[in-house]
Amino acid sequence: MRYQLQALNKEDVSDYIDYQLKLAGAKMPIFTETALEAIALRSQGWPRVINTLATHCLLYGAQLNKQQIDEDIVQMAAEENSW
Repeated sequence: MRYQLQALNKEDVSDYIDYQLKLAGAKMPIFTETALEAIALRSQGWPRVINTLATHCLLYGAQLNKQQIDEDIVQMAAEENSW
């Protein structure tokens, strides 16, 4: 069986990430609005890229001991992975 997902728009990217974080037990917003916009832009709305980029952002944030992921962390993660 095969299914091709369509790209998400900016609002859907934000909702998608927030939903996934809530499922994982997040109690507070982890990504700033500008970070979510940067992920939407860099991923072009493709769910697999969103997942991978957001995961890398969380790893960078943990390494830097950040409470929130901002646009700078998204940029670092995207540049490191050529997005």
